[in-house]
Amino acid sequence: MVRRELLSLSLYSLLASNRGGLFIVFLPLFLVEVKGASLPVALAILSLAYVPASLIGPLVGRLSDRVGRRRPFLLLGEAAAFPLFLAITFAPGWELSGALFIAAELALAIGGPAYTAYVADVTRTDERGEGYGLLNATSNAGAVVGFVLAGALTYWFGLTVLFPFVVAVMVGTISVVIFLVPESRVTPTPHRRPLREMAPVAAFSFAVSIRAIGSGAVATFYGYLAYSLGANDFEVSLVAIAGLLTGALVSLPLGRMIDRRGAIRGIWYGTVLTLASYGIFLAATEWVDTLPGQAVRNAGLSLVGPGMQVYVAGVAPEGHRAEYLGFFSLINSTMWSIGPLVGAVFLEFWGYAGLFWMAIATTILSLVVMEFLYGEMGIRARLLRVPSDVPLAGAGAPPLS
Repeated sequence: MVRRELLSLSLYSLLASNRGGLFIVFLPLFLVEVKGASLPVALAILSLAYVPASLIGPLVGRLSDRVGRRRPFLLLGEAAAFPLFLAITFAPGWELSGALFIAAELALAIGGPAYTAYVADVTRTDERGEGYGLLNATSNAGAVVGFVLAGALTYWFGLTVLFPFVVAVMVGTISVVIFLVPESRVTPTPHRRPLREMAPVAAFSFAVSIRAIGSGAVATFYGYLAYSLGANDFEVSLVAIAGLLTGALVSLPLGRMIDRRGAIRGIWYGTVLTLASYGIFLAATEWVDTLPGQAVRNAGLSLVGPGMQVYVAGVAPEGHRAEYLGFFSLINSTMWSIGPLVGAVFLEFWGYAGLFWMAIATTILSLVVMEFLYGEMGIRARLLRVPSDVPLAGAGAPPLS
């Protein structure tokens, strides 16, 4: 039986997901076509918006652990971001619009670690994959609805309708947090963990996040690839929907598979799927060819995302989950955020082929590093003599599987 807390978080995820994917696909178009920015500037704004947001992850996560509460951080992030998104609609020029967007994403980041820690607070170790998978499924389902509505609205009324739509949806997210999400209370932890004890999480975060550079680039550019192959704004939305619908359908069973097979193995399988999707994008000659590429990519992300969260929640000591998840987000989100900039460089000099070859290279490198650290023949298996899904020595957490 699904817990009440997860059901309420699922509804929150259903609504909140309407904005994330829209920004990745439509924000560059909005800044270029409506606000007059150049494409490199628009991509730089997108990257800058996520880098500062990731930097505050450990801080707000630590604060959540210190007071032993999660819900106030969700509410504060939503409430602070609301007027900033609203102001973008009326802001003149790309400079102010970009600054407001960066500030809004920074505000939303206040609730990020508390949100992911909430799931670990209310689930057992052997059901966290299912918990994170459920939220990933509802997030994808909500994003499908968001893209259908936003794609139709921008097709009929232009890109200027994007942020009024986002603001309207945020009324729903704030209402859900206020009236439906119950308070999650954990034992307050007044003292932080020494940084040296986070070394295992740092190693894991870098290993799995190398691929995030290529993933961030592809997330930003697949819409432009479809656009360059003849898709209009609505058809770009269809490409996004193909991936999101796949994620909505497979996330829950794949989350359960993570509970059975282990987080590291789930991340490995998911990374291989994303690698295959880049090959499909690379071979695309018409915009419809990007549909299966995005579907395979999102199936891979439905394993990678929950797998990473399950692993970090498992190695985090009791009372420090939000802090550890925030620290992981600092590394993972920062590396993802530089992806659009790296992708822009490869796109400028080597075209879309160069961009996707870069994504392939970073993904392969991530797989190699993961095998070296966590594989059956890796240094961890040979030196520590432990199964591949048991947290590193000194991590202070039980096995994940």
